Amino acid sequence: MRRIVKFELNTAGRDFVVGDIHGCFSLLEESLSRVEFNPVKDRLFSVGDLVDRGPESHRALEFLAQSWFYSVCGNHDRFVVETQEGDSDASMLWLVNGGAWWLEVTPEDRTRFREAFARLPYAIGVETAHGVVGIVHADIFQEMSWPQFLTALESGNPGAMETALWGRARANGVVSAGVEGVWRVFCGHTVQENGIRRLENIFFIDTGAVYGLLNNTPNLGLTLVDLTTLETLTVYSAH
Repeated sequence: MRRIVKFELNTAGRDFVVGDIHGCFSLLEESLSRVEFNPVKDRLFSVGDLVDRGPESHRALEFLAQSWFYSVCGNHDRFVVETQEGDSDASMLWLVNGGAWWLEVTPEDRTRFREAFARLPYAIGVETAHGVVGIVHADIFQEMSWPQFLTALESGNPGAMETALWGRARANGVVSAGVEGVWRVFCGHTVQENGIRRLENIFFIDTGAVYGLLNNTPNLGLTLVDLTTLETLTVYSAH
């Protein structure tokens, strides 16, 4: 797998990043419609966790097949890759964390999911008019600049990879510093019940879409951010 993917400046259209989707792809489609997303020239980046908990996890492959959609790997996406058939303990852990949809997936499609998710990088860098925007699922290894973090990921540093998938030091207030060497960083993983939270140059944009949908909670939804203007749209799940 490529641990890092870098994208040049989009001179033709706009770039967006979306929070944790967790199988809420119809909500994503509604969000894209509201911003008049143009698949010919616009691009959409995801902070990962495409699957689990929500009702449409099976649609993840449909979106990954689109030329305008790119995602980093989230911890739930990694479950797809790492949970082996017959590993009852790992399977149970996944099931209690929203993986029941996998039981309905055919063996052929399981292979397709594993192959597609194994290709997801740990980090994405996107050139914008203001500088590089970094996208990672959970967090950046503390005390590392963005270039240092990318170097650590490329070398297979276990701590960097673990932090990219599972870290919560900044989201939980243990680390209060931003990340040097990058204009903005977008993360998901930790639900923000009061909307996007900013810490220096880092934005936490998992606004709990799947929980809003499952629990009919009015303040939780799917958030989309324009990477250049930082304009934000949140489409709420509850009806």
